[in-house]
Amino acid sequence: MSIAKTIAEQMEHASWIRQMFEIGARLKQERREENVFDFTLGNPDGEPPEKVISALRRVADRNLSRSHAYMPNAGFTAVREVIARQLSRQTGLAYSSDLILMTAGASGAINVVLKSLLDPGDEVILLAPFFPEYQFYIENHGGRRVLVDTDEAFQPDLARIAAAITRAPKRSSSIRQQPDRRDLLD
Repeated sequence: MSIAKTIAEQMEHASWIRQMFEIGARLKQERREENVFDFTLGNPDGEPPEKVISALRRVADRNLSRSHAYMPNAGFTAVREVIARQLSRQTGLAYSSDLILMTAGASGAINVVLKSLLDPGDEVILLAPFFPEYQFYIENHGGRRVLVDTDEAFQPDLARIAAAITRAPKRSSSIRQQPDRRDLLD
């Protein structure tokens, strides 16, 4: 069975991060886990707080009907409402549950955003250094990556970002016209 050339090339170039992950796992066994800082796949280096574990236990113990089934695409409404209220309290801005989209991790969120916003050929500024998978997410949704180096402290350099922004042709859209991206930096 053959797969698309693009995917085969991506797998070939992406395999090194998996290799690094496997090496990290081996090093943890050899040198003890507390002596290896493994950030290859973006895994956190600490365990969840006890409050989180306790909350998960309470939810599992209640075993509510359909609580282990598929959820709506945007996430459970009640959870999104709680998050919206919390964000409103923290920021003083008006949030509602329809502005909240729950995903399974950052990768899921990034892919949803890119799928929602990118048209074929749209440019995406990618600050370097970056998680290597990001380039594949961009390409998977028809985008073109534009690499911009961060400063010496790995912070975004606004001048470099501004220099990398190109004037994209105006798109006609029945939904909404996008502002010129340069206006966002002014």
